[in-house]
Amino acid sequence: MSEHQDHVRQSLEGQNVDPSEDLGIDAMRWTPAPTGNTVPDATTTAAIAEAHALLDQATNAFLALVDLLEDGDHRVVAVASTPQGELTECQELTVIGDAVVLDEAEALRVTVTVAAAMVACSTGSVVVRTSAPNGVESVRGWAVRHGWLRPLREPEIRQAYTVDAETGAPLDPPPDLEFRQAERVPRLEAEGGYESASHTAPRDNRPPNQRN
Repeated sequence: MSEHQDHVRQSLEGQNVDPSEDLGIDAMRWTPAPTGNTVPDATTTAAIAEAHALLDQATNAFLALVDLLEDGDHRVVAVASTPQGELTECQELTVIGDAVVLDEAEALRVTVTVAAAMVACSTGSVVVRTSAPNGVESVRGWAVRHGWLRPLREPEIRQAYTVDAETGAPLDPPPDLEFRQAERVPRLEAEGGYESASHTAPRDNRPPNQRN
């Protein structure tokens, strides 16, 4: 695991948060509450294991998505539609070369929202609006399907911006906004690396015939 991945994951677990700083996210930190001498039953243990698995999967998806982003300023909006209601969280981040500048509390909330969308009875999506260094504004999106992020085609993301979801009425598209086909988000491989080179995984600069 790279230094960046490790730092982000520790932040999601609450290890990098200053205890004196009130971020209002105590209920969402990935840290089990003390149980004292109480031994959880099998149902509780299974539920805890499932929650941790979903958070792991959502963290992997968030990191893999960040790895795809090119230089520029990005606004990431995650939405989860659950039986208990709808969750929406956003993340502002900047990519400069291999460096990613982001707010850890925002990253946590977005990751938890993605995890909520991965629950079997829920649906969700992630939309990224990008301001490139050359001034071009673009948007792309992914649907949360089968525990991962499925890229939306250009017509799908265009429809989301130009058709009212409740009434079906047409909407004027934002001026000078480019609608883009989203990239495939690579899954984390068993040996701990992503399927392709990324911001968070060290680059392999060796000649192809010398790589494992």
